[in-house]
Amino acid sequence: MKKKLIQTIKISIVGEPNVGKSTLLNKIFKKKISIVSRKAQTTVKQKSDILIFQNKQFVFLDTPGIFGNKKKISRSTFKQASNAILESDLVLLLVNALKPNIEKNTDILNYIKSLDKDCLIVINKIDLLNKKSYLEGMKFIKKNFNNNKLITLSAIKSVGINSLLNYLCKNYNFFYKKYLKINNEEISSGFIEEIVREKVLNNIHDEIPYNLRFKTESITKNKDKSYRVDLSIFFNKSSHKPIILGKEGKNIKKISVSARLDLEKIYKEKFHLFLYLKAIKKDRVKIDSMEK
Repeated sequence: MKKKLIQTIKISIVGEPNVGKSTLLNKIFKKKISIVSRKAQTTVKQKSDILIFQNKQFVFLDTPGIFGNKKKISRSTFKQASNAILESDLVLLLVNALKPNIEKNTDILNYIKSLDKDCLIVINKIDLLNKKSYLEGMKFIKKNFNNNKLITLSAIKSVGINSLLNYLCKNYNFFYKKYLKINNEEISSGFIEEIVREKVLNNIHDEIPYNLRFKTESITKNKDKSYRVDLSIFFNKSSHKPIILGKEGKNIKKISVSARLDLEKIYKEKFHLFLYLKAIKKDRVKIDSMEK
């Protein structure tokens, strides 16, 4: 018996770092599926997320910001984003309405077109503009992007999300493919690591080292049906440890509490989160920094 097919489109979301790619994905799915931070380069691992809308299957590929500071962008990160574009049927180029950076985004647009990919320009953060600025800004953007197809929205305010999806349904080709497995409710170690990483980035205001590593050591279901999660945070330099811990352990506790609350909200389950700091080199000193 043949498996049922569904009209499907693969979409990658690209743009400068911190333009709102992860926020847009979270709002589309109405739940946290991608980490959001004030720091750039927070979306490290490329992943796909599946949405069924109007009986059509959307496969969204979230990718790192690859057109920011070239010194901070690794070759593997650039390759990751490029592969997502090549795999896509459509590319959404997300542009900051307040700071459209025409020259940089024109370069991105030309790069996408050089790969023979269809591109829709999505102007994000329109909530930051008043009516006059919006009209002037859109006129400026349309002119400088040579009247390429574009749509406007505010991801953070959830304005224009359904309009975007409806526009995609009406104006782009979908291809009949198999239903893809959706595991949104499965407790994922990788997802837990992303949640904790987001909280580290948001709660430490010094120059946070981007080479921190996160590893879920275990996920255990208790008799009361709650979950115990043991997660290690690896650091290279001993000077990073007191920054992450904070005075009297306040930083690590705040990180733990915030991450736990997010996990409980997302999975609708009770969690007990235990975080450990471990040095990567030589003495791998373990510090129990659990939320008490």
